[in-house]
Amino acid sequence: MKIEVTSASKKSENLSKAPAAIFVITGEDIRRGGFSSVPDALRMVPGLYVVQQSSHNWVVSARGFGNTFNDKMLVLIDGRVVYSPTFGGVYWDVQDPPLEDIDRIEVIRGPGGTLWGANAVNGVINIITKNSAKTQGPQVSTSAGINEGYAARVRYGGDVGANFTYRVYGTSNYWLPTVNGEGADNYDTWNLSQGGARFDWKASAKNAVAFDGEGYSGHVRDTAEVFSPVSLPVPTNYIAVVKGGHILARWKHSYSERSLTDVLGYCDWTDRVAIIDTDYRDTCDVELQHNYALSERQALTLGGGIMTTADTFPATFTTSFVPSFNRYTTYSGLIQYDVALLPDTLRMIAGSKFEHNSYTGFEYQPQIRAVWTPNGSNTIWAAVSRAVRTPAKIDESLRERFAQTNPSPPPLTFVVLSGTPNAESEILHAYEFGYRYEWKERFSADGAIYYNGYDRLTGFSAPGAPIINSSPFYIDIPESVENLERGQTHGLEAYLSYVPVRRWTVSAAITELRGISTSGTTFPAVASNPRQQENVQSRVDLRRDLHFDSSWYHYNAIPDRLLLVNRLDVGASTSSIHGFAFSVWGRNLQQDRHTEAISTLFLGGEIRRSVVFKIVWEPRESSAVSTK
Repeated sequence: MKIEVTSASKKSENLSKAPAAIFVITGEDIRRGGFSSVPDALRMVPGLYVVQQSSHNWVVSARGFGNTFNDKMLVLIDGRVVYSPTFGGVYWDVQDPPLEDIDRIEVIRGPGGTLWGANAVNGVINIITKNSAKTQGPQVSTSAGINEGYAARVRYGGDVGANFTYRVYGTSNYWLPTVNGEGADNYDTWNLSQGGARFDWKASAKNAVAFDGEGYSGHVRDTAEVFSPVSLPVPTNYIAVVKGGHILARWKHSYSERSLTDVLGYCDWTDRVAIIDTDYRDTCDVELQHNYALSERQALTLGGGIMTTADTFPATFTTSFVPSFNRYTTYSGLIQYDVALLPDTLRMIAGSKFEHNSYTGFEYQPQIRAVWTPNGSNTIWAAVSRAVRTPAKIDESLRERFAQTNPSPPPLTFVVLSGTPNAESEILHAYEFGYRYEWKERFSADGAIYYNGYDRLTGFSAPGAPIINSSPFYIDIPESVENLERGQTHGLEAYLSYVPVRRWTVSAAITELRGISTSGTTFPAVASNPRQQENVQSRVDLRRDLHFDSSWYHYNAIPDRLLLVNRLDVGASTSSIHGFAFSVWGRNLQQDRHTEAISTLFLGGEIRRSVVFKIVWEPRESSAVSTK
């Protein structure tokens, strides 16, 4: 509750008084949890549905819509958007920042469009890495997992003078495949190598500059059905080449204690070369934000930005985009007013983001939030928001042959899914209410309830008239992606943390999700999500330098699907002992293998029980935070 967060209001504030459903995973949580990747760590967040689909595909969603695309969660790393406008989701396999360098992950469940822009519909995941001053000296880490994979990392941090610090690093990993229902290996291993550097310069008492750059390259193995006009589709194994990188710079200037300007700029490029989904994309973004305290009780936030992204998609018989090359630009502006109606007791926030994009033109995303803190232990907050998801590339210009209606020729018949050139933005109207309580440092509770109303959600149209192709002879049955659906979801998210004795902390979370479409049928938003989730975390300090931790996750049966997930992870770890830290974790201990997610788009595998060993070498004197 005392952690300082920035994602809820885009300025530093105490988590207990944040006007949103926010949860923070600290760097210590990641270390103690024994996680191997960012999505793996996100499992512990109340209200998030996180499951592994294959060795490199994850489903990460909040408040419904848990599928391969995850198109209503905006994900950022140090302010850099990693949400892909190609399909409206995140390539989690290449968003792999070194876990030891993560300071915290701030997760907002619920809309964040006013501050973060389009596509922050059901939540925002903001990954914040450490200032290089906190990563001084050498560090070497390596892990080996039975049924998981192998990873190694080298980092070195140093300084030049009193105000300039840096770190450079390189990582390499190889992840083993999932298995099918018979226990045989799937074709979905992957490997990734990356390297990067960060520089932090405190130029003066009023100016701070940060620079970050990274490059990566790897291979992802997968299986898909590939079609041709003269033969039946067959499962085809392929290797996708993935490579990319980014450069990022940030400048913070403080005019006075009442006035602060933050300028962020970055360019990001990514290539995914495969037989069915080759994608070349580059993105550049510049954002400016100014916070100004009008008085002790009033503050104003102003901002603006320009983002431009270009893509190229080589066409195949299976997949094509019309046109194959496009550049899209989004212009945005932000205004938000924050007033303390009663000092330290009642606070109101109102504002809106205004955007103009190349897909749908003008969009607006307003919000009104209120926070009431009657005393130091209790906080009540409420919010009304509007957010939008702009069309992804696949919504507007996709042409995909993805199935056959009759597997026996002649003639070959394909279902062809096409985007809609005049696709509109999906709209959310959200109503939220939350409560937080903290008793000393031994017990805390955090809960939220919400009602989300959705309009213009994309769906599949009825099949059209057959299109006959004569040379060679085959038939296409057209369908299109259109804004067809309306509906609502509602639910509850609760989190409790308790310290029964000095060296033991136990926490528990529960999530309830319900929803229905306007036709009275099960809403697609919840058709692929469990109606109820629970997780329990236990952290025990056996000694000052020896820890025993465990985690249990339960997802009840997804509606109309016989998929029940129980997962138990248990591990032991040490703090630094003569510069070395050790850990061993057993994962999925309850059974030899299990399916976590519904298989879609030919993606799917069973996750095996695994044991992971990890060693980190970091001299004690270099692991301390620099005080320069």
